[in-house]
Amino acid sequence: MKDKTLTSIDLVRKAKERSGLSQEVLRQSLRALLGAISEAMDDGNNVALDNFGSFEQRKVKERTVTPPPPNNKPIVVPEHQVVRFRPYKNILIYHIKY
Repeated sequence: MKDKTLTSIDLVRKAKERSGLSQEVLRQSLRALLGAISEAMDDGNNVALDNFGSFEQRKVKERTVTPPPPNNKPIVVPEHQVVRFRPYKNILIYHIKY
């Protein structure tokens, strides 16, 4: 199976085929949705999209890593936040339902 990455433009084109809406309306909607998700996560909230998946923030503890030689001086990675996406178990059939 060959991996292919779809860009937001590709997704907008696919949504246009399914919905009949203009690309500009869909592009603005996608940007608004992603902006709302980002804003909610900045406020410390997790985000769940019904029957699709959820975005969670997690704190990663400080740790020390040692890269391979010749640069094998230990490096301290500070504590930081990461975002995890957890798909719902039915995500692969989402397109059939909607």
